[in-house]
Amino acid sequence: MADAAESADPGSEQEPGSAVTSAWSTEETMDEIAADGSSGLSPELDSGTSASGIHALLPVLVLICAHLPFAFIHYRESWSLEHYQFFPFALASFGWLIWTRRDSSSDNWSVAVLVFLAVDLLLLLAAVVKLSPWLAVAALVCGLTGLSLAVRERSYTCSMLAMSFLPLLTLRIPLNYDDRLIHWLQQQTTKLASAIGHRIGLEHYTEGNTLAVPGKHFLVEEACSGVNSLFTIMFIAAFVVAARRRSVIHGLLLIAAGFVVAALMNTLRVLSVIVAWDVARVDLAVGWIHDLLGYVVLILAAAFLMSADAFFDWLTERIPDVKRPGAMSIYRNPLIRLWNLTLATATTQTKATSLTGVPISKRFGLALGALSVLAAVGQVFAIVQNKLL
Repeated sequence: MADAAESADPGSEQEPGSAVTSAWSTEETMDEIAADGSSGLSPELDSGTSASGIHALLPVLVLICAHLPFAFIHYRESWSLEHYQFFPFALASFGWLIWTRRDSSSDNWSVAVLVFLAVDLLLLLAAVVKLSPWLAVAALVCGLTGLSLAVRERSYTCSMLAMSFLPLLTLRIPLNYDDRLIHWLQQQTTKLASAIGHRIGLEHYTEGNTLAVPGKHFLVEEACSGVNSLFTIMFIAAFVVAARRRSVIHGLLLIAAGFVVAALMNTLRVLSVIVAWDVARVDLAVGWIHDLLGYVVLILAAAFLMSADAFFDWLTERIPDVKRPGAMSIYRNPLIRLWNLTLATATTQTKATSLTGVPISKRFGLALGALSVLAAVGQVFAIVQNKLL
């Protein structure tokens, strides 16, 4: 009680270390605010220069809508490909996360974001000239990447850049490399399944993408090669990265892990079909039981993917950087700061409520909106003139 009374006494002497600690805390706060590109003023003081709500996104929304004519053609063709039929869920997830998590008072329209939007507009104009729906969707992905970089989440100081994996996966691999990927996966799945079959003593031989056992030939088709579940697993990985606020590097690692997991799980699927026929003469390659086997393997692959996500989260855990006792102690280590910004999962920041964003320039917004309308009109004219629909 005596200590409490002394500390409450305004006339008591201040400890020498308290002023230094306060200075350190103030300096750290200002550095974090400056690093995020914000003005550091409170929302009340900066309300005259900060746009909020839907009005701040109006030029960007006009730009996004300008992609719709050519994007409809691209996604209509993608819908005919089974391995791309996840794209409505990816785009809907991106929009839902932006809408529900965005803090309208702290959007940071930095130079990097404006460059993304400018590149988006240039690609969209090039798509009109080249009559290329693929270029239009590539432009859309670029614009949505800029949007995710500009948007901050409530109570978080970092951007939502990792969400850009969701629209990126909806862009079809150019030059028909997705078809080449299908054939490559068929070959690799056949080889791996055959190698494991030899190891376990399964009597069989291979002819191209066909696995032959006594009395039966099994063709390793696209559905069994893993290409369909591969893209589904990659979508699940991108959604996990966005929903759990993982870093971009974490997202790349998880998508790569999804590629490996999908390949291994579908090799297991092919082996299950062959072993079931060899042991019990049960054909798992046709009918509803084949679809059920595919769903079981997909669930297993998703479980392994979640385990990989937990491992990467543990591996890239945030490192605390606090003042330690001793004259030679390291405080505010730049390497620790770089690690936390680029690798660690975003965590709640109490200082985030004091951050204000950089509003988009009115001149840039007007120019962006006007050129977007011209690009949309050009797409409609090109579609009608060339009968692209």
